[in-house]
Amino acid sequence: MSLLPDQWSLLEELAAAHARAPGWLHGGHDEGDGRRRTSAVQALARESLCELASAGPEDLPGPRGEGTGWAARITADGVLALQYRCRRDQPVPAPRPAEVADPALVPLELLDSEMEPLRRFLAIPGLGDARLVLVRDVVEQAWAVPGGRRWQVTATPEQVEAIGFVLRLEALAGTARAWHRFLREYGPPIRPAR
Repeated sequence: MSLLPDQWSLLEELAAAHARAPGWLHGGHDEGDGRRRTSAVQALARESLCELASAGPEDLPGPRGEGTGWAARITADGVLALQYRCRRDQPVPAPRPAEVADPALVPLELLDSEMEPLRRFLAIPGLGDARLVLVRDVVEQAWAVPGGRRWQVTATPEQVEAIGFVLRLEALAGTARAWHRFLREYGPPIRPAR
């Protein structure tokens, strides 16, 4: 599940291309490492971290040349994955837990290893993702279970989905253990919108 180093490199290239207009990165099948890059871009597209041009080679945006096989651009989830990866190893101070949770919401029990990625997600500077508010509310209302490294929280279905998304980012950037446990305990795989 974790992205490979060449996939991260390609995602960084896509982000750099995103900063330039029109934001498309081109690759060919005939380059020396073309097959590996094609495989990497297809893996990123499967994870919805980049978008492949749907047109034929003659209609691809930007410069064209002999052997051009694909054009791709980074998605919002791809940008978030890069930002999350940069923030992943930087510690974030624990927030002060809320005293009372709404009993009408879905009860969750999260491990420290599941709360930490949520805090890292919140620490990404300039984050404009709608899931930010959902995750922030979960982290703010969570309370520590006495005698354990667990947190209890009540969440709406939208918040549960946002937690799953952040744990998926953790799975892409490092370990999938927290994401897999969360999926086993609280529902089906959460996939990004296409």
